Amino acid sequence: MARPSALAAVARTVLTLIEDHCPRDEFVGEPRFVLHAGPDGTRVDEGFSVGVWRLAVNTTLRNVPPRRGPDGRMRRPPLPMDLWLLVTPWSTEPERQLRLAGWALRFLDDHPVLPAALLNAALTRQVPPAFGPDESVELVLDAPALADYLGLWDKYRNRWQTPLCYCARMVALESELDDAEYRLVRERDLRAGPPAAPEAAP
Repeated sequence: MARPSALAAVARTVLTLIEDHCPRDEFVGEPRFVLHAGPDGTRVDEGFSVGVWRLAVNTTLRNVPPRRGPDGRMRRPPLPMDLWLLVTPWSTEPERQLRLAGWALRFLDDHPVLPAALLNAALTRQVPPAFGPDESVELVLDAPALADYLGLWDKYRNRWQTPLCYCARMVALESELDDAEYRLVRERDLRAGPPAAPEAAP
């Protein structure tokens, strides 16, 4: 199960993959690759930006069972989270921006699964690791509803360039709290006991 730093690891990994594999000959000058926090972030003339615009509890798993950790302790149920990312190609020319968008769509669709090794290596603070060695995160292209899209456009206004919207599903944040654990029931005694004493009249 993932640690709280997993949210940052997902966004940083997507940005790092794009930075390492994007076609550099498409850019004019030196491109920038920015992890931004909202519409007031720094504008990028050439490059890519990645930002998390929505966090929500995954509703597919409503009753997640408790989990026993490697130390044998029973932990409280994890919190399954979905992250919605805005991956935005930036360019001073509309045609070049669309070429970069097409490349990013194809690249992320070809590499939808982010393994733990990539996720943990992307963070600037890697100790303790955000994900266990057997974990991974799946990226799915997921366009927002029209109302959400218009809301995003209203906030970005003149800084708006068409983003690619992805959802990182089921990032299960592990709890550090122990769950109450009781002894297993091994036998039941169904014999009738002595009758209860009658209550005294007031």
